[in-house]
Amino acid sequence: MPLLAFLIDLHLKRRGFATSGQASTEIKLATPNAFDEFFRETGVQVEAPTTEQAKASYEGEYFPVLIGAAYRSISKTGWLVRHAPEASGYSLHIQRSGETSWTSAKEVIHCRSGSAIIQNLEQVRQLAGSSGSSDEGLFFTVQCLTLKLSHLLDAPVHKPIRFHCPLIDDHQVLAPLRSIIDIIAQGLSGNAPLIKAPLALVNLQQAAAYMVLQKLPHNYSPVLASHPPAPAPRQIKRAVEFIRASLAAPISLNDIAEHSAISVRSLQLGFRKYKGMTPMEFLRTQRLGRVREDLLDPSVPADVQHIALSWGFTHFYLFVHYYKKLFGESPQTTLARRE
Repeated sequence: MPLLAFLIDLHLKRRGFATSGQASTEIKLATPNAFDEFFRETGVQVEAPTTEQAKASYEGEYFPVLIGAAYRSISKTGWLVRHAPEASGYSLHIQRSGETSWTSAKEVIHCRSGSAIIQNLEQVRQLAGSSGSSDEGLFFTVQCLTLKLSHLLDAPVHKPIRFHCPLIDDHQVLAPLRSIIDIIAQGLSGNAPLIKAPLALVNLQQAAAYMVLQKLPHNYSPVLASHPPAPAPRQIKRAVEFIRASLAAPISLNDIAEHSAISVRSLQLGFRKYKGMTPMEFLRTQRLGRVREDLLDPSVPADVQHIALSWGFTHFYLFVHYYKKLFGESPQTTLARRE
């Protein structure tokens, strides 16, 4: 239910960013009392889609990250919000089943199963979901995407980001974003291991924001596609030193570029030229080296998954793939060689 994106924006404004890095929050609407309480708290009136239905039913859950959140929801009956609340931020909404309709001042967009939509919440006037609808999504604050774009451009962003084609059907774009949502949801549910791994949580959010800005066309895309100036070797050396000194910190591509006094695009170009890989691939390689050291260190608990997570690797099977490719053996094999 895309309404969750509005609620996340509301909660962030009320509580600041204190919800970041906390476990998931559930919202269940099934009884008249629940709807009344929900309306008193948020000012949002959720209705059944037809007059024949006495009430709507809805269950949702959201997972706070640094300046945004992931969310999932399901509704057996369908639902209708005639007047969307005032909000700011962007919602990447992925429809898993059923259909969701987004109404703005200009158009109505129907997001059906298997597709997705990226919307500036300020433009949404009305929302509706069909019976048997389920969805998942990512909410980005304006600050999150604007700051990421500013670092990519190495220039301030003065105008709002406007996505040219809100409806998304490209599986190659959606598949990695679905994976990020799954990892965040699993990592902030149950015993919530990601709460103790801020490095991994920041990496996930940065990756999602980067994919949205690079893969979905918007008013800044032509500038992003232009060629950046080539960096000097000393700037790449400075970046390498910063990465090696910050392996245990939740650093991002933006942090590396800022420390090196070059734009993100120039940084990427320089690493491909001088290192034969991207900055984040270099960072991953260095962290894999630290994982190997911990696997061989008898003073570190002999738990491969825990060690991997502590160095920012949230997807275990992908971690194993990278480890074997770099070292020619599995992390379990390395662990077995402890003295």
